[in-house]
Amino acid sequence: MHRRSLTFIVLLFLGLAISANAYTIYLKDGSTLVAKEKYRVEDGKALIILQNGTQTFIDASEIDVDKTDEINKGNYGTAFFINDDGQVIEAPVTPTRKETLAGLASRSDAGVTSRDPATRDSGGSTGASDHPRTAAGHIDLTVIPRTPYRDLDISVEVSRFLRTLGISEFKIFQGSQPGRAFLEMTANSEATVFRSIEAAADTLIHLRNQFPDQIEELEVLLTTSNRDRAGQFLINEEIAMALGDENIESAAIFIEHVQF
Repeated sequence: MHRRSLTFIVLLFLGLAISANAYTIYLKDGSTLVAKEKYRVEDGKALIILQNGTQTFIDASEIDVDKTDEINKGNYGTAFFINDDGQVIEAPVTPTRKETLAGLASRSDAGVTSRDPATRDSGGSTGASDHPRTAAGHIDLTVIPRTPYRDLDISVEVSRFLRTLGISEFKIFQGSQPGRAFLEMTANSEATVFRSIEAAADTLIHLRNQFPDQIEELEVLLTTSNRDRAGQFLINEEIAMALGDENIESAAIFIEHVQF
């Protein structure tokens, strides 16, 4: 793109699963974080509350303060331009309103797709019905093919986001079906198991904000460093929002949704 041309950036803060009161934090590397409210800076760290209530932090020096303040001050709910002087110019675009994650999770059919997973177009990948199954009939994530996730932008964003949550031992692969990504995470204790599934839930919410038409669910496999199975899950919006509910224990979510 020519340096003097306007850079077009589409934001759908009133749609694309982002709630109207979301606060977007712009980082100097060009990526973003969507928070419930403005961050706080303490001892050089920016304390951030994600949309489902999880708290995390990053170095305050990583934040593009001017851009973050400018965009959020304007409360842009449509597309906007940023010109060569860094000025924000709102564009006359009216986005199509979509449901927020909370709205999706509250629906009686939350997490249920309208198509039969076994008959969905796999885009050349193996059909869901062809995958090995666990004793309970779930796709066995320990043995499905490990194919690197095709969309580099999503793969990079998952890695960056999980690291902001303090998760460092993970890999991202293609999911068993379209609309899914597969996270393999290392968890060597009960505490890290719960922390990992909470981080995976935060990641799904973040991806639904950033890539709403590409990611529907996360398949999550937890293993120990010795490759012993520590649990597998299929996380959708409903489960992700439940994990962010302070009145629901992560252990209860684990027991209800762990796949055997």
